[in-house]
Amino acid sequence: MKKTILIFIDWYLPGYKAGGPIRSVANIVKNLSDNFNFIIITSDRDFGDTTSYKNIILNKLIKKDDYTIIYLSPENQKKSNLIEIIKKIDFNTVYFNNLFSLKFTILPLKIIKKHKKNTEIILAPRGMLGKGALGLKRRKKQVFLFSSKLIGLYKNIIWHATDEIEKQDIITNYGLKNKIHLISNISSKPEFYKQKEKKITKFIFLSRLAKKKNLLFAIKLFQKIEIKTEIIFSIFGTNEDIEYLQECRREILKIKNNITINFEGSIKHSEVNKILSEYHFYILPTLHENFGHSIFEAFSAGCPVIISDQTPWRDLENKKIGWDISLNNNQKFIDTIKYCVQMKQDEYNTWSKNAFDFAEKTTDSKELLEKYNEMFNLDFS
Repeated sequence: MKKTILIFIDWYLPGYKAGGPIRSVANIVKNLSDNFNFIIITSDRDFGDTTSYKNIILNKLIKKDDYTIIYLSPENQKKSNLIEIIKKIDFNTVYFNNLFSLKFTILPLKIIKKHKKNTEIILAPRGMLGKGALGLKRRKKQVFLFSSKLIGLYKNIIWHATDEIEKQDIITNYGLKNKIHLISNISSKPEFYKQKEKKITKFIFLSRLAKKKNLLFAIKLFQKIEIKTEIIFSIFGTNEDIEYLQECRREILKIKNNITINFEGSIKHSEVNKILSEYHFYILPTLHENFGHSIFEAFSAGCPVIISDQTPWRDLENKKIGWDISLNNNQKFIDTIKYCVQMKQDEYNTWSKNAFDFAEKTTDSKELLEKYNEMFNLDFS
């Protein structure tokens, strides 16, 4: 008999605007559904939306091909309703995907600890303990971290770290005695690679439009590019900070005539590979990523990447699949963009194919799936 995993996540399919966490969980479910029964509890709308998904039954368990899901409307995300749902569902393990979420981590975690004491509890912080992430709304997060340790909110749980850096972040914030499972995210399969055009170089930023993703930094880099060749920099993503977006737009007005910067809005995950395939290089000078699904998706589409050194993707230049650069080294970013613009067709083909091949090899990992099977099958009682 298959074990049942109950998953709490703030946003899930068909949502896409919350980015990486949705894809992380979707890839787990897709690859492990033969071994486990997955039941997902999530909200009834996408990140930032004010209305529910269309044509979806709310507040009832819905059976899908690979999993069962319940989309909760806001009025049904309260404590009393969560208690009722949790008591009715028979599950062995619960898997949380947000460190700070009140309705989809903190409340259900407290309920499960009280009403289902033998449940195995796993929490994936999804990069929220990284220095860059904690630097945003710093005081509020420091208060939460202190309070959560004081009341033992995350005591006797299993942490899921997706890289060594995140493991150390967990230890730094919650101590050495925690049980931590170190397993990388499962990535989507790559599709193809492409070639570079001659007269124009196209760069893409594809992520949430938030301070953590450091879009403003990227825009200011293009202000300093002195080159005659035409450049297009397209920005795709969901806006979550109006003031930050306005600041970005003001800086765009300072860009030179041969460089065009466009805001293209958000796109569904099903369109990501197609969109990336239309661009030559991907840019994300992020303050912190514990994985960075869009970075990996750029590799999958044959897009070499220009990213910060605050992600698990390192030593990219030696692999000829991109560059991971210190945020303190603006000139290196600028020189790299110029290098990309001047890159000849044959050289670009090599970098593009290397990126694609790297993605393909990374996803072909039986060992990775075995680690997930082990994590969900362990008995920590």
